[in-house]
Amino acid sequence: MKEQAARQQGAALQKGAATEDRQEKKTARAAASAKNREDGVPQQELERFARFLLPKIQAFYQSEEGQRLFEEWKIKKEKSQSNHSKMSCSRLS
Repeated sequence: MKEQAARQQGAALQKGAATEDRQEKKTARAAASAKNREDGVPQQELERFARFLLPKIQAFYQSEEGQRLFEEWKIKKEKSQSNHSKMSCSRLS
């Protein structure tokens, strides 16, 4: 009986140690990814912010105002690209 209890306790300790190892590795990976980023912002925080911001961006572009502003932006961009290509062609002549 004592032997079985000791085995169960040993198994529980091993399981706990394995869980701690996984948590330490996860923490180390997060720290490493934060160190690898130039801005120092942890990837998890960026993803959390993106999940917060994306629905707001989608709602804006689905609104009438957002669609109007997007169309205006596309026209400006098209004009800008057209002017840029005209300037490039005149330089070649």
